[in-house]
Amino acid sequence: MDRYDAIIAGAGIAGFGVGGLLQGKGWKTLILEKSKTPGGRCKTFHLPGGWRVDSGTHAVDLGRHSACATLLKRLGKEIPWSRNIEGAMLYDEGQWKLLPEYLNLTTSDDRELAHLEAWMRAADEAELDALDRVSLNELIRRKIASPRIAEFLKTIAMCQTTLTDADHISAGEVVAIYGEALRLSEKEGESLAQVRMPLGGIETMMQAMAAAYTERGGTLLTGAPVRRVSVQPGKSAEIVTDAETYRAPVAVVAMPIWNMMKILSMDEMARYAPAWAERMPTLERETSASMGFTIGTKAPLFTAPYYLSAWRLPNVGLPLQILGHTLFDDTIAPANHMIAFIGACCTPAQASDKAFREKTLAAFWELVKGMFPNVEQDLLWRQDGFYVGIDGLGRSPGMTGRYRPPVHLPEVPGLYFAGDCYTGRGVGMNTAANSAMICAEEILKSRG
Repeated sequence: MDRYDAIIAGAGIAGFGVGGLLQGKGWKTLILEKSKTPGGRCKTFHLPGGWRVDSGTHAVDLGRHSACATLLKRLGKEIPWSRNIEGAMLYDEGQWKLLPEYLNLTTSDDRELAHLEAWMRAADEAELDALDRVSLNELIRRKIASPRIAEFLKTIAMCQTTLTDADHISAGEVVAIYGEALRLSEKEGESLAQVRMPLGGIETMMQAMAAAYTERGGTLLTGAPVRRVSVQPGKSAEIVTDAETYRAPVAVVAMPIWNMMKILSMDEMARYAPAWAERMPTLERETSASMGFTIGTKAPLFTAPYYLSAWRLPNVGLPLQILGHTLFDDTIAPANHMIAFIGACCTPAQASDKAFREKTLAAFWELVKGMFPNVEQDLLWRQDGFYVGIDGLGRSPGMTGRYRPPVHLPEVPGLYFAGDCYTGRGVGMNTAANSAMICAEEILKSRG
């Protein structure tokens, strides 16, 4: 007999989410995680001297009202959140400008923006579905006359998707995310910029999810990489690790497409779901990337509680994202010190090109020194780096909403997927949380 009702490959937000929700319905599940520490791409590293550094920004759009918070609540957990990010400042003509100053809208522009936001707030599923196949640039051509509003929307969309080209950003995803924020702001009477981080680093959220899973009776095995998943209609799924082969009626692959492709046989899948198997290799490199610096300083580089950004950096030509983590969470560094993530969004090809990376980072650092004149004087440590696969499957036209790879293939009844490459909307981690809830609901509906 099968020892488990479901086996899940991957202990990130999606893996813990699906496992915890199934455990709550009386299922017996096992999560297999290749790393010694669970969390997937959501990890916090402890550096000497009291620094806790996340592997990325890990700012959660909508904060306490987010899909991540909803998933935690369904798992019976609540976590402390950081202070709210209060808005955005944009780098323009060598200066940091508050959003109203940057936009510098005319009366006509004000009316245009108000009309645009009212439309986004009211957009229904049918409109979003049509826009999921439309680029942001096409939406701008249809809806926006003001160049300033167009650049603002591109910058917001870049922050939402980490994609660098408005021709490659799905209009449907932008409208869905912006519209949700507008409706929440109207309902709660709070700022539109509802963005927070788990207090103490992303490990706070991941530890809560892991605790919820094990407290509900789930089994977690770390240091157990999945080498192969084989699923045939009418048979139990076979999940192979270095130490053991497991069988269960349900297998959930809670990992991104580029890792999923390594453990599923595309030849086997082509026999059962040929269209899916043909599409997956084309999506393997459809993701987002970034390069830049994570730094620790002995004094704050800036004190405004805002997210810093720009659509294009002079002399670099890439979009900018800066988050001063310690302005919102002062528990993660020594008192009066700062942790800041300073990143430039780029394509996977650019991030993987060593020569391009070295040239760009050198020019980028010179620009950072101009933005923050005291950075080198106050610098205690600096980590240069790049990352490919920040937000899972890139939110490009034809890859959002119902056009994302599904959480379930009817042709292969025992196989399911969850994570930021599969069905689910939202910024970053919220996509994974939404996907986990959708996947668990589909499993319970189709498997009783």
